Amino acid sequence: MTTTMKGTTTMNHAILKTLSLAVVVAAALGIGSVADAADKKPNIVFIFADNLGYGEIGSYGGGILRGAATPRIDSLATEGSRYLNFNVEPSCTPSRSALMTGRHPIRSGTYAVPADGKPYGLVQWEVTIAELLSKQGYATAHYGKWHLGDSEGRYPNDQGFDEWYGIPNSSDESLWPQQKDFDPTHAHLEYLMEGHKGEKSRNVKVYDAEARREIDLEVTAKTIDFMKRSVQAGKPLFAYVPITQTHLPVEPSKKFAGKTGNGDWADVLAQMD
Repeated sequence: MTTTMKGTTTMNHAILKTLSLAVVVAAALGIGSVADAADKKPNIVFIFADNLGYGEIGSYGGGILRGAATPRIDSLATEGSRYLNFNVEPSCTPSRSALMTGRHPIRSGTYAVPADGKPYGLVQWEVTIAELLSKQGYATAHYGKWHLGDSEGRYPNDQGFDEWYGIPNSSDESLWPQQKDFDPTHAHLEYLMEGHKGEKSRNVKVYDAEARREIDLEVTAKTIDFMKRSVQAGKPLFAYVPITQTHLPVEPSKKFAGKTGNGDWADVLAQMD
């Protein structure tokens, strides 16, 4: 399992194990010095946390000092590799574009988070990790936050993923429906969506405050189900799991609300772990 975190304000907000993913993907594709691992086709689970700073989890000096211990994440760090100096893209869309394509986002036109409502994201000629792994016989799935396009032709199932469930854009949009002057007849609603390769993606439900609280638990359950189905089918799997926390609004699931006694942010940290 490969775990990451992504920050949006400073270049010191780091990715934990992107290098590990690159090695694993290279092994799966038979690239370079790890070509002898190609036939093994390891299962890949890539967890990407949103707006999680460098010092938030225990293995990077946070954990209980931030309100909640993170023993499970810390265990992954102990069993794997930790990186202490890794520069990343400064915001959501470019960081995800770089991860999916291995290219500098400016080359893909995805160098900033879009704010004008126009079509954006990865175009069809970009080659993603999911597309490469699909060609190697992998089952591929995306569960969580995409933020690389919210129109037909630019959803995860248009970019190499067999299936997906999550939000095309960002969690702050879940705040819109509860605003006093919000009028859904004139304003854009954000939806939780799902889709399968070769089919059109569809809206599942409005992404409001209630849905925002529970989305990461849904994402977790769907990821586990995908893993089980892939193993039963005898296929190697690539699960890309860009969870939505700790992006605002930082609201824990009802299952975790009040769990730490240290506020919503600490409850979310415990939930993530």
